[in-house]
Amino acid sequence: MGRVLCFLAVAGLLAAGADEPGIRPRPAPADYPALGASGQTTVAAAVVPKEQVGKQFTTDLSRDGYMVMEIAIYPGHGQEVPVAARDFLLTDGHGTALRPASPETIAARYDRKHAPPEIKTPGNVQVYNSSTIGYGTGTYDGRRQGGVYTAEGVGVGVGNPGPTAAPTATAQPDGYEIRQELQGKSLPEGRIDHTVAGYLYFPKPSGKVGKEGYRLTWYGPDNQVHLNVPLPRK
Repeated sequence: MGRVLCFLAVAGLLAAGADEPGIRPRPAPADYPALGASGQTTVAAAVVPKEQVGKQFTTDLSRDGYMVMEIAIYPGHGQEVPVAARDFLLTDGHGTALRPASPETIAARYDRKHAPPEIKTPGNVQVYNSSTIGYGTGTYDGRRQGGVYTAEGVGVGVGNPGPTAAPTATAQPDGYEIRQELQGKSLPEGRIDHTVAGYLYFPKPSGKVGKEGYRLTWYGPDNQVHLNVPLPRK
């Protein structure tokens, strides 16, 4: 009976965390290059190398002006710790302080940056790159015709015949896909009673980072925790 209850308890914990965002924590806080404590809770951190970021994410976060930091929270036995991305502050060697950017903010910025330009042509036809929705008018068989058309790539719609579309060379992810991907690997938030880990996405500080790396502050439940997070080894 005891084994059955133990199995059910473990299964319940696995089911409860199945939809939780984040990544697998490292076995111990000492496996991270920086760590500190707030009461009985330990926080650990590491800067994720650009090469690793490029392999784990669809979009090039480094090129888009972000750095990724891996964070792990190890609550004390029987402790429940409030965790939120806004409780972390990153500072470089020049005193520039930055809060992590949310996946929604990064995705919205990505959409604005990669929005397809509108191509205007003479007459009443509008042509767009990528996904196209337009309305075309013209004369066919002596009668005025019009209609709504959609196409992928570059499409032109005039008169009765449908548009011809040039196929896109590569499929670009959209903001929704970017947001889902970033959220899925973000540091879990809420009241945490078990070890968790995940990523925070900070805008890159403008100043040059010294040998000591970044200074990360966590406003923990009992006190502020200051970590000196070194740069990844090359």
